[in-house]
Amino acid sequence: MNTPYQILLYYKYTHVADPEAFVKWHKEICEQFGFKGRILIAHEGINGTLEGLTGHTEEYMRLMHEQDGSEGTFGNFSDMPFKTSPGTVDGTAFPKMKVKVRKEVVSLGLERYGEEDIDPNKITGAYLEPAELKKWYESGEDFEIIDMRNDYEFKVGHFKNSVNPKMDNFRDLPKVLTESEQLQKIKKASEEGKKIVTVCTGGIRCEKASGYIMKKGFQNVYQLHGGMHKFMEQFPGEDFLGSLYVFDNREITDFAADKGIERPVVGKCDVCQTTTEKYTNCANIECHLKMLCCEACLTDSIDEAKQLITELRNGDDQTKEREDEALALEKILQVAKGFVFCSDECRECVGMKAGKVVLAQ
Repeated sequence: MNTPYQILLYYKYTHVADPEAFVKWHKEICEQFGFKGRILIAHEGINGTLEGLTGHTEEYMRLMHEQDGSEGTFGNFSDMPFKTSPGTVDGTAFPKMKVKVRKEVVSLGLERYGEEDIDPNKITGAYLEPAELKKWYESGEDFEIIDMRNDYEFKVGHFKNSVNPKMDNFRDLPKVLTESEQLQKIKKASEEGKKIVTVCTGGIRCEKASGYIMKKGFQNVYQLHGGMHKFMEQFPGEDFLGSLYVFDNREITDFAADKGIERPVVGKCDVCQTTTEKYTNCANIECHLKMLCCEACLTDSIDEAKQLITELRNGDDQTKEREDEALALEKILQVAKGFVFCSDECRECVGMKAGKVVLAQ
């Protein structure tokens, strides 16, 4: 796809003495270049993704690499790697630019469990380069891949033979690690010499996830350096099945199509199980679970919802309660962009009548 825009994905764990000042500097730069995206800055480092005209993104990378930790700079970002991919045709991958100070650039939520946060500069898995992982696949090396992303990300694409801990959120890792028999078996295997590789989109979650499982007794722990993004750049359509979920308006990306390489579609509609890479959200706004849903099921759900709204307004016994219900359903349709539910419980929360909406199995 030919586009003048480029998307950057980057992070680095390094001390930032004054996050507020670094945020101010970023806001000025981003406004000057017309960037849109999301940048989080904390004392522990930076986590960013943004879209802009390629000339501007190249200049931004140069400016960031000038930040070398010397006096007058915000921290040492001179060697921070940037992952790049083609942007959208019109620069609309993100709705606006957000630059914020955070306590952490990515959170495991360990305070909920009375544990201290993981410092990747003190404990983290050994870096495994994409080319080395490729060799492991080709040579039949004995290893386990643990996917540290959310369950809905895994469904649309993942490494061959990888393990899905089925987390709704990255902060679920401590709980899942304790409760999962599969992960405990992998831990035991690691103690006996098996290699463990943690993977995620760009690498930032694995910096802490790999360190956390090491702290919990896992041995021979590696992390894929640069994440799935870097592997797919170097080996498009190989060993990674499906597409890569991304946190912007594209929702998915892959590096095979631009090179004319065929790849499998592994995502399946949560309603009818047909293959799809389209996402929607549970129509219960309080849940809002990200789900895979094919165009046909999404269209059917919207048609069913509109029919119910019409019935509420055209009945013989018109009441304010019926009109309020119709307005509520219209609002949900506007926000959720569909009427698919992830469970009976969510459908009941919305007060839907049985059979009036599409229900994911």
